[in-house]
Amino acid sequence: MDITFAPIEGKSRAYRIMVAVLGIMVAMMIISYLVAYLSGYQVWGINNAVPWGQLITFDIYFIGLSAGAIVVSGLSYVLGQEEYKPIGRIAVFLGLLIFAGAMVCVLVDLGRPEKFWRLFMYGYLNNMTSMFALNSIWYGGYILLMVVYLWLAIENKKRLAMIVGTIDVLWAVGVHSFTGAIFGLIAARDILFSPLKPFEFITAALTSGTALLTVVVAAAFKFSNRNLDKKVILSLGSLLRYIIIVLLVMIFFDKLTHAYFPHREGVLFLFTGPYWWVFWCFQIGLGIVLPLIILFHRRASKTVKGVIIACISVVIGVLGERAALVIPGTAQVQPLYPGNIEGIWGTAGSFPITFWETMLSLGIVALVALLFVLGLKFLDLLPAAKKVEESVPVEEAPEEAAVAEAEENE
Repeated sequence: MDITFAPIEGKSRAYRIMVAVLGIMVAMMIISYLVAYLSGYQVWGINNAVPWGQLITFDIYFIGLSAGAIVVSGLSYVLGQEEYKPIGRIAVFLGLLIFAGAMVCVLVDLGRPEKFWRLFMYGYLNNMTSMFALNSIWYGGYILLMVVYLWLAIENKKRLAMIVGTIDVLWAVGVHSFTGAIFGLIAARDILFSPLKPFEFITAALTSGTALLTVVVAAAFKFSNRNLDKKVILSLGSLLRYIIIVLLVMIFFDKLTHAYFPHREGVLFLFTGPYWWVFWCFQIGLGIVLPLIILFHRRASKTVKGVIIACISVVIGVLGERAALVIPGTAQVQPLYPGNIEGIWGTAGSFPITFWETMLSLGIVALVALLFVLGLKFLDLLPAAKKVEESVPVEEAPEEAAVAEAEENE
């Protein structure tokens, strides 16, 4: 199946307003960071008890979204499934931009971001037994692979794209496995410590990445007047529901592992502590229960609207899953010594939602979105638009299109 790809025109009033709004949000991101850098990071919600906040939450969330998008791109370039070819390029591009957003989160979270280069001084200025040092190797290689992968896809070099794509898909799995290991190997934090964390991270990445890609693809094709077979959206929805089931199994056994041991304080803090709603409402409710109900519903699962609603729920829910890991995972009181601890160290840590940290986080999201919409205008990422009289909307049934074609032939 040969498809001609072309950029969008980007001349509409709606497109210009979108670019302007995203540009303003990026400017706010820069201002927010300068305020934090000059005034101190106390303007964020982080503190000694909860040292990781919104930025680290979005960091691991973005890494998962990127890995999921790259793995889905492999359906086209690695496995050669023709029905996914129209969305292959956009999947690679989205994965690259989201991962770049994750690196921005890490960079601005550093107290001295100008010293980021130390992370890459392997064996000299860093400890190569540290998971952070090892991840810098994974992250650097991942960015390089995605850039090459995208270039080969745009240049339509199919065989090389298949080779590099295969390596990139496997590398993406490794990237998120090691990201999960960063948390899973922290023995001092009961909620985080688990040998299942790398596998849970991978499954959550596939879930959120597939869901976000589905929403982005549907929106990009609809608003750019591109023709997309609704079967692509429905097949992604079908794939998503089984990945969610695997994620549910991972979460169940991870929490069972914590609840089975004699020391259950961590999992009880997660279930019933001050942040119980993050776990039950977002991670379980929006991330698993609601999308499974929709995707297994006899009618809703066969409509584009139903699949999109389920995907949006997953995207929000997995963000909650990351927050349920970072915030309660560090807010739980640590058993520093036997007995009760007096003062602030004897109470659960708190994490307030502050203005500057929130604007910074949303600004990074806006930066990724801005680069994405600009990429649609300057890169050949979407199939070329057909004439209005020949185009078939995503929601239009195939039978209606066939009837219209028959009437035209008569």
